[in-house]
Amino acid sequence: MRHASELTKPILIIQITDFHLFADPMQTMMGISTEKSFLAVLEHAWRNQDGVALFLLTGDLAQEPSVTTYQRLGNHLNALSVPCYCLPGNHDDPELIRQSLAKGNIHYDSQVLLDGWQIICLDSTVPLDPSGYLAPGQMDLLEAKLAEQPKRHALICLHHSPLPTGARWLDTMKLFNDESFFKLAGRYPQARGVVYGHIHQAMDVTHNGLRLLGCPSTCFQFKPDTDDFALDRVPQGYRCIELHPDGKISTKVVRMDSVPHGLEMDSNGYKDHGA
Repeated sequence: MRHASELTKPILIIQITDFHLFADPMQTMMGISTEKSFLAVLEHAWRNQDGVALFLLTGDLAQEPSVTTYQRLGNHLNALSVPCYCLPGNHDDPELIRQSLAKGNIHYDSQVLLDGWQIICLDSTVPLDPSGYLAPGQMDLLEAKLAEQPKRHALICLHHSPLPTGARWLDTMKLFNDESFFKLAGRYPQARGVVYGHIHQAMDVTHNGLRLLGCPSTCFQFKPDTDDFALDRVPQGYRCIELHPDGKISTKVVRMDSVPHGLEMDSNGYKDHGA
């Protein structure tokens, strides 16, 4: 909790997502080192954004979920002096995250309370399925957290996009009970925004009164509005999110200066990489 003199200032959150890390840090994917690309983004965010309250990691932390992968990620994140909150993506192993990553400054919690805000972290993953779904337990959790904090603005976080992106191949892997999700969130006027990963591109739209924010990946980016898998020649990045005391959300996407070295623009997708 911040001092009273700071309560009129916005809370700054850094969202980083879709690292796709391997047990071997030298392993490449789509022609790039996902490890090096991730570290470049993390260092840029840490060095260039002042007053960060926390880092928010919205899934696909690993391409190869293993104790080794998550422990090494933990070493990187625990070098920071602020809390990091994580949730799983479809490539992750939630139990391994809990056992091997959630230590020190790194948390795997469903709720974060920050002054006049709460952040609700949901698990939208389905075992052995790239698509998203909020199971009844997750929907109950969302409703319970919203109901118990009626005076706090709420930011809802998950891995999968609740809305189509316009890329036909990618939209087959969106959150599939989106209507139920929006209906539930719509019953609570303090719900202000939804942030997510998975789509490897920036997205900023308003739907049913909610600000919906997609984030670039720390590695390779998906080309928008395509029928089939295609990479976009834009740099990796992260999202800065400011949560204001009055419920307003300010945000910007920050990108690196150039795409990662070696990016294979003609890649055929995850099937080229054993996924």
